[in-house]
Amino acid sequence: MLKKKFALAMISLFLLVLAACSKGNEGGSEEKAAPSGTGKVTIGVYGGDWEKQIRPSLERFQEETGIEVEVVAGADAEWFTKLRASNGKNPQYDLLILQPDTIQRAVAADLLEPLTEEKVPNLADLYPSVQEKLTFDGQQYAAGFSMGQLGLAYRKDLVPVEPTKWLDLWKPEYKGHVAISSPSYSAGLQFFSGLIHALGGEEKNDSDVDEAFELLRELKDSVVAYPDNPGTIQTLLERGEAWIVPFWDGRTFALQESGLDLGFVYPEEGPVAAAASWAVTKGSPNVENAFELLNYLLSPEVQKEFSDQSYYGMTNKNVEYSDKIKNKIQTGEEAYSQLKWVDYETVTPKLTEWTNRWTQEIGGR
Repeated sequence: MLKKKFALAMISLFLLVLAACSKGNEGGSEEKAAPSGTGKVTIGVYGGDWEKQIRPSLERFQEETGIEVEVVAGADAEWFTKLRASNGKNPQYDLLILQPDTIQRAVAADLLEPLTEEKVPNLADLYPSVQEKLTFDGQQYAAGFSMGQLGLAYRKDLVPVEPTKWLDLWKPEYKGHVAISSPSYSAGLQFFSGLIHALGGEEKNDSDVDEAFELLRELKDSVVAYPDNPGTIQTLLERGEAWIVPFWDGRTFALQESGLDLGFVYPEEGPVAAAASWAVTKGSPNVENAFELLNYLLSPEVQKEFSDQSYYGMTNKNVEYSDKIKNKIQTGEEAYSQLKWVDYETVTPKLTEWTNRWTQEIGGR
């Protein structure tokens, strides 16, 4: 009798365990599998139009992966300050969009995570000439994304002669209608760098910098304004006060689409790179999710979607551009390899000095 009761008890226990396991499996089949790791990722993006243009892709990534994407709008200066304060330990951001000068400083301070094709497979499809500029000591520390290029925007209905190169700004036909920005503004610094290169020089040579300043003094009487933001440049062009101004291709093409009669030229001496690139922060608490999101953002589909809205060229060689921009923007390895890049390692320590000299000798703020 005792053996029979024991056998019945064991059978009952087995049935209870089986029922519990069955119930657990039913619940798992109804619920979406939780993402690996922490289940979230924090990404820093530029505010305004930039954030609006990238958000659809971020929301789709969240839906497809189940990884929560926290979007924080900001800018390089703020991000770099916070990264430096974290010293590579649990930074506030996992993935950031950065300019080349910030990337260079962050790498020097050991604040970024190296990237590999094993962790980010789409790196293999990015243009080599871009990635070379983001490689330090043999390791890639950022992934190129949006390839803005500084050239010359001009009012097609007002200029008597359409420009083809940087040095055309000195043509007497444009006198009183040229706008240039000082080095304190990113477009101004890129223009100054482009001018130095157009004269056959380099930023690291003081004599080459002096030559560029001397030439700019000759341009002073032709300058109508010294804009220090995109809104002011747009207003100057809309009003016809400025006929020609160094500006970015994507910004210019967007203004064309809005109805402004603008032309744009990539200068013969070489346009200047204004690249925005993604970087994963060192010590990121969500590093695996950051790599996954980065790989997603580098895909040709996501890059095409961003290009359609921003009018900028992208870095993945497999992007198929829309008809509205593919005949406007200059893209590809041949084009990107001709870009001039600001030598930020040389320029950054001298920026205040150059800006003060610009103000004293040429004008503007």
